[in-house]
Amino acid sequence: MQTFKEINVAGTATERGIAHGEQLRTEIADAIGFYREIFKQPADGVLEQATYFQRIIADFNPDYAEEINGIAQGSAQDALWITALNARTEILALNDISSTSNECTSMCFSPSPVLGQTWDWGQPLEALCAVMKISYPDGHTIRMLTEPGIIGKIGMNSAGLGVCLNILTLGERLDGVPIHVMLRAILDCRSAAEAATTIDRAPWGKSSNVMVADRTGECFDREFAGKETLLAPAQGGNLVHTNHYLGKEINAPDDPDFFNSRARFDRAVERVTQTGDYTVDAMKDILSDRSHDEFPIFRRYVPDDSLQDLGTVATIVMDLKAGDFHIRKGNTSAATFTTYPV
Repeated sequence: MQTFKEINVAGTATERGIAHGEQLRTEIADAIGFYREIFKQPADGVLEQATYFQRIIADFNPDYAEEINGIAQGSAQDALWITALNARTEILALNDISSTSNECTSMCFSPSPVLGQTWDWGQPLEALCAVMKISYPDGHTIRMLTEPGIIGKIGMNSAGLGVCLNILTLGERLDGVPIHVMLRAILDCRSAAEAATTIDRAPWGKSSNVMVADRTGECFDREFAGKETLLAPAQGGNLVHTNHYLGKEINAPDDPDFFNSRARFDRAVERVTQTGDYTVDAMKDILSDRSHDEFPIFRRYVPDDSLQDLGTVATIVMDLKAGDFHIRKGNTSAATFTTYPV
């Protein structure tokens, strides 16, 4: 299929979770199977960690814990496995999965404002992910790409706020609010300023980068580094990020694990700097760049020790002022974008 499965959830936290679980029941089972394999840990160890994160999530926002429990109910899975999916980044960090330096390219055209990224991950997820619309009783809606069973990811909302994600490598235990849960909290906000306040409630225990913008053009790029949060510098008024720290030299420039990330960053900055056309089409073009033979932005699947085959699973471009969510499935030259209104 050339498009992702589309699902809609609404109602209370439990109702949203049940609808999510029922509509993605098969995909959730397959996602659990995928992560059980790449976690490279005994099931008892994974579920022990999930028990810890279950408490962290409930303390941060009880509704999110209820939604996760609803997903478990709707999909007929153990709630701890659904929690493990939502904390998969933090659990994977325990194994120092090296592919995290070979993942996504994100950018924001603040004058437009247009926000987008490639999402690079394991090939099996291409067939499992879904474009989800979440509708709240007060009329607030979210449109996002999500992995089965995960309550937050790359997306935008009806207030004209969007968020992108880059996983960063820190090399230490991550025990804060899981980054995918934080993404959902950001998407529940109505402005970039509110999102910054939400992040400040629980900034510790993560190693990722979030790029946030709203329809007014306000934007920021926040790096999480364990107990620190860092601001990534703008590039000529715009934002660009890949998979190494920019706010502080944490990943050594001569570390070969980060040659991929640095090559994509340099090319993306070059393309963003050269363009004077801060449009959806311009961002789609940059995120389709394959000019670097070894480390392109738009990446075909290549063998990976940790994730089987790794490449661009999806490309997302968000027109925050118009309220349009553009997404392309996969990484073939024939793949085209589908547009969803928020």
